[in-house]
Amino acid sequence: MFWVAVGLVVAGSAAAAALFILPSGDARQTATSPTVVATIVIDAGSGGYDPGAVYAGVEEEDVNLTIAERVKALAETDRRLRVVMTRTLDVYTSLDARVATANAARPALYLSIQANASGQHPEAAGIETWVASKVSPGSPSWQFAEILQSAVIAATGARDRGVKSQELYIGRITSPAALLETGFLSNAAERDRLQTPLYQEQIATGIVKGILAYLEHAIPQFAAGDASGTTSSQRDR
Repeated sequence: MFWVAVGLVVAGSAAAAALFILPSGDARQTATSPTVVATIVIDAGSGGYDPGAVYAGVEEEDVNLTIAERVKALAETDRRLRVVMTRTLDVYTSLDARVATANAARPALYLSIQANASGQHPEAAGIETWVASKVSPGSPSWQFAEILQSAVIAATGARDRGVKSQELYIGRITSPAALLETGFLSNAAERDRLQTPLYQEQIATGIVKGILAYLEHAIPQFAAGDASGTTSSQRDR
C-alpha cells in the first residue's frame, strides 16, 4: 500500500459518491468482504491534430499518452481502482468531450496529464500541479493536487514548482480534479528525460502513489479495502 506523509482532513468529500461494490471471485466472500472500487479518470492531454507543445520533433501528445497509459497499467494492479481514459489513441478529443467523459463516469477523481513549455525561458524546469481558479485551499481538489505534487516530486526528484490555480476546463468537472505538468519540453535536458522509459515510469509511479494516498485519506471505505482483492480469511490460510 502506498502512503505519502501528509495531513489531510476531508469534510463531505465528493469522492465518496464514486465508490462501487463489486463481487470478488467467491460468492461466499462477497457478502462479508467485497472489493471496493473507486473510478478514476486519466486524461492524456492534446492528441490528433492538436499535438500540444512541440520541441526538437518531440510532440507533447505522445509524451502525455505514454505516461497516461503507464499510469493506467500501474493503477489497475490495485483491485480497488477502475480506470477510465479520455483517449487511448492519437486522436483529437475536445475539452467538452473530456469533461463529458469525466462527469458521466462520476469518478472519485480526475487527473489531466500534460507537459509544459516556455519558449522565452528555455531554462525553466520542474513539475507543477494546477487546479481551477474557483478551487480554494483545503477543498478536495486542492488537497488532491498537494498530495499528487508531493508524491511525483518524491518519485522523480524534479524541481518542485508547487500547486497553482488558474481558469481551466477542469473547473467544469464535478469531482476533485487536477492537472499535472510533468516537465518542460522547451528545456533540452528535461525533454530528454521525459522521453526516457525510466523517467516516465518514475512519474507514473509517483502519480499512482499520489492517487492512492488521496483516496485512502479521503474515502474510509477505500482505505479499508484490500488492494489485492484477497479477503482476510484467504490471507490467514
